[in-house]
Amino acid sequence: MNGRHAFFKLLDELGIASQTVEHEEVMTAESLAAQHAAQWEFPVKNILVEDKGKQLYLVTMHLLTPPLNLKELAKRLGAVGRFSFASSETLGTTLKVLPGSVTPFATFNDRQHRVKAVLDERMRKAETVSAHPLVNTATTTIATADLLKLLAHSGHRPNWCALPLKAA
Repeated sequence: MNGRHAFFKLLDELGIASQTVEHEEVMTAESLAAQHAAQWEFPVKNILVEDKGKQLYLVTMHLLTPPLNLKELAKRLGAVGRFSFASSETLGTTLKVLPGSVTPFATFNDRQHRVKAVLDERMRKAETVSAHPLVNTATTTIATADLLKLLAHSGHRPNWCALPLKAA
């Protein structure tokens, strides 16, 4: 499932500059944050959720974002019913990634446009965004404008959203 080579080839084809930092495998955002978060302007964590109508949403937020209120997020996005987390099988078939490697960069693998891209509103202010390059043993930084270019190239229109957080 390693589409890393294809991802970097696409960046080259689109003229997108990137910088990649190799690191140990990380399975959670918390482990990445504890070791590396300070070196990036806007490091992200991602979840793939689906509503009752089987519409998929890839939610990309700052790495240090507290837990989301998924019920409220579903309402804000006009989803059908509540969200549930997508299965690892769905991750593999739609984005071609494994759990722990979910990334907005994988939208280029969603050729059937099953996934809606939801971006943390705070990302608009960031010059760069850092995410896994389809594997969880590295983090790649590109300009935020280039992330939008990558999404557009893959036919994904970003939905900017002020993400609702769970009450403390």
